Amino acid sequence: MKKQYWFVGLFGLWCLLSTLWYFLSVKGVSTSPPSFNPHDALVAILEILVMMLGACLLGYGIAWWLREEKIERQEERIDKLHAEKTMLTESHDDLKNQLELWRDKHKRDLESAQYRVNELLMEKSNLHHDLEETQRLLSVAKEENSERQLHFQQLDSEASTARYRIRQLEFQVQENEEQIKNLTIEMQSEHLRKEKSPGSDLPFIRSVDPDKRDDLTKIRGIGPFIEKRLNIIGIYTYEQLAELTPELVERVGAAIEFFPHRIVRDGWVSQAIKLHEAKNH
Repeated sequence: MKKQYWFVGLFGLWCLLSTLWYFLSVKGVSTSPPSFNPHDALVAILEILVMMLGACLLGYGIAWWLREEKIERQEERIDKLHAEKTMLTESHDDLKNQLELWRDKHKRDLESAQYRVNELLMEKSNLHHDLEETQRLLSVAKEENSERQLHFQQLDSEASTARYRIRQLEFQVQENEEQIKNLTIEMQSEHLRKEKSPGSDLPFIRSVDPDKRDDLTKIRGIGPFIEKRLNIIGIYTYEQLAELTPELVERVGAAIEFFPHRIVRDGWVSQAIKLHEAKNH
């Protein structure tokens, strides 16, 4: 700060001396044409320029010393700014390089993602095709299942019918076995009865021409089994049944082991009369 004060004082002193010099020396230069001296005028002008130059240099020096710290700070700041600019430039270059790397990586990732998307779209298309094929096969399987269920129902119905028919046949077999057993017993009984009593106690037992035998099962109440029993005791024609009296009905019922009242209730005699008359006419 003392140097600055010295320069300020020197600048003031210089200005004072220059002013005195100007008034004492330069002011005396005449400007009238008769007494005008170009050399003196040029010297005066140069002196004025020298004084002005000295004042400027002195003022610049004073200003420099007055603002030296600020200028140094500005220079330091400028250096710092240059350093920061350099760092920012380097950082910018690094960021630019990183950006380029990131762009390249992003581009590669984007290409990879696009390739993956294409693969997924292709896989989706294949899955959609497989789904359609699966649905078609499922539809065909459902139709086949429906047909099989219908076929199974038909088979089950046929099996039920067959089981029912088998039960009927088993029942018929049992009935036939029972009938055979009864017929065997009756034949044995009849054979024993004939051996014990060669003659019959029924007056209508007689030999009949095979061509004249009638179908007794046409009479309601007479089945194949009863017809055989009637044949055993010698009844083969409608005429023989038509001649039955109430007493003979009792004897015939006892002989064939059948309820006599069933013979009367079913009307064997009246039916035999009608069939015999229809046969003769």
